Amino acid sequence: MSKNNQDNTVTGQVSANIQENQIADPEVKSKKEYSPRRHYDNAYKARVLEVFSSCRDANERSAFLRKEGLYYSRIIAWKKEKADGKLKKAKQKKTQPRIDHLTQEVMQLKKKLAQAEAIIDLQKKVSELLGTHILPHDNNEEI
Repeated sequence: MSKNNQDNTVTGQVSANIQENQIADPEVKSKKEYSPRRHYDNAYKARVLEVFSSCRDANERSAFLRKEGLYYSRIIAWKKEKADGKLKKAKQKKTQPRIDHLTQEVMQLKKKLAQAEAIIDLQKKVSELLGTHILPHDNNEEI
């Protein structure tokens, strides 16, 4: 083989390798993975604020924050929420509409029950006046 043919063969192999590598990968590449946001309930916030305020010095406070995996800015935000009274009100707002809804439902069910009892009483009186029974005493009489 001549040098020129060897160069063409090598070039052909390289171009074949490039074409194989350029084939799109069918897998979807995921974006950068983020850890999910953490949500804290009011009891946890109050407990953390209490422990944080009971720490004696900055070293103890920073050790506590590292242990809990929190930043100081989060503590400041929670202190502001506590001062504004949002820590206690948030729970009340969620339960109040639920209680209102349930009391309305109970009132509606009581109305329906009273109406059904009135209808049953009326049916009993009508059957007594007509002398017929709505439900026969013996089912064997029909056969």
